[in-house]
Amino acid sequence: MSKIRFMNAIVIDGSGSAGFAADVYIDDDIITDVVPQPILVPVRDDYEAIECAGKVLCPGFIDIHTHSDFNVLIFPGMESSLSQGVTSEVFGNCGIAIGLATPAEDFKLERRALDRYGVKLDWTDLSSFLTRVADNGTALNVASLAGHGTLRKRVMGTANRAPDVAELSQMCRDAEASMAAGAIGLSSGLEYIPGAYASIDELSAIAKVVAAAGGFYATHLRDEGDHLEAAVEEAISVASNAGISLQLSHHKAELRRNWTAVRRTLARVTEAQASGIDIHIDQYPYTAYQTSLQTIVLPRWANAADSEALAELINTPGNRERIHAEMSHHDWSRIKIATCATHPDYIGMSLETLAANTGQHPQDFVLDLLATPGPWISAVHHAMSDEDVEYVLEDPRVMIGSDSVATDITHHGSSEQPHPRTFGTFARILGHYVREKKLIGLEEAIRKMTSLPASRLGWHNRGRIGAGFKADIVLLDPETVGSPATFEQPRQRATGISQVWVNGTLAHDGGRPTGSRSGQVYRK
Repeated sequence: MSKIRFMNAIVIDGSGSAGFAADVYIDDDIITDVVPQPILVPVRDDYEAIECAGKVLCPGFIDIHTHSDFNVLIFPGMESSLSQGVTSEVFGNCGIAIGLATPAEDFKLERRALDRYGVKLDWTDLSSFLTRVADNGTALNVASLAGHGTLRKRVMGTANRAPDVAELSQMCRDAEASMAAGAIGLSSGLEYIPGAYASIDELSAIAKVVAAAGGFYATHLRDEGDHLEAAVEEAISVASNAGISLQLSHHKAELRRNWTAVRRTLARVTEAQASGIDIHIDQYPYTAYQTSLQTIVLPRWANAADSEALAELINTPGNRERIHAEMSHHDWSRIKIATCATHPDYIGMSLETLAANTGQHPQDFVLDLLATPGPWISAVHHAMSDEDVEYVLEDPRVMIGSDSVATDITHHGSSEQPHPRTFGTFARILGHYVREKKLIGLEEAIRKMTSLPASRLGWHNRGRIGAGFKADIVLLDPETVGSPATFEQPRQRATGISQVWVNGTLAHDGGRPTGSRSGQVYRK
């Protein structure tokens, strides 16, 4: 049982209020006392003292948007998150929830991702998945959303049509069962198959069931580029129809011609809030996103659920010519391969360079690459502007979410190059945007990472430094905290994070994980 006294700390309690000098006491997994200086208290000899002079003590960071359900059984230490001060994660975002996948053939893509590391997908519902995670142990607290795309696939596979009455009823029953099993809300990924086939009516019907169970609706919008504003309107309509709280995921405007559109979308959010709709937003602090190559470069109708179906689609007579004609005209130098097991030498190289090396136009190079079945191919697209990132970050409604998959720093798969947000999101906010650019204050940045997401999640005993709160705690140096992770060298731990405590257990110390598995699986 831990009895710790953090001495002479600069406490930033997560509320947004100014930091203050204090001693903080924890007993087991609970903060029992916060004693502002210079108040003197009797010496408590049974407490281990940790000197914190010159350092900030704050609540553990809550990553509101991740996909770590893919890796939580593979890398339960979740070091990439833990090393930057994250103590809790929400996964199952963008309509994809591994906990709702099944051993059925429609989930072969999900099975492959797990099989690669010897994890057998043998659960059939969210409850059994969350039990498996708890039994396996996790370094962080975790909670899951119910993914609409996965719910749809359970019932309809990847069919490109509206559900019939029986199918929609089954999706609603599965959503209801997921909420009963502990899901905290519903997510959608409307750029991805099969979520892209859903209508407002379908989404609203399922969201209404989730609202009745006290959940919220987080959406990866149908379009984050040319049709961003229409996609925000769709999300607001779903929330209004269902009477549910809305969260706009990783809010941004892709492609130079759409930069500054976030000013209009945030103004529209303000209007919708004035009409009574509860809306929050999450963001990661980078000007590039990472997703499947096909999602970035192909027209929507030409996307497919797996590489075999995609290759068949491209190779169908007449399709390749049509796809070629409808592909967007990108700056191909700004799209770089991140994952490609069949060609690991492509990783980190731009489509412009790869095409030039083969004497092809980039569109032809891409179609050749995707026309051959194989493992999933992802890419990084440098498509956003610094000014937009800063404008969104300054908005007080915006929470921080990495959109990453937690991993181990020692795992260097030859076909994997994660986005630097995986190791750097929270530390980059504190180092680059707080200390270097002075865009927002340290207290406000920490509020966006702690009490703001905690209130969204209804976690009344996390996200603050105060008596009675869970002892999820970060000790950091405000002068050195930051992220050295880059797109070229993403697997680098944050700097300036001295210690991370999860439920009163020291989980990260002096730049290294302790190996603890003190995280808890949260069920609503």
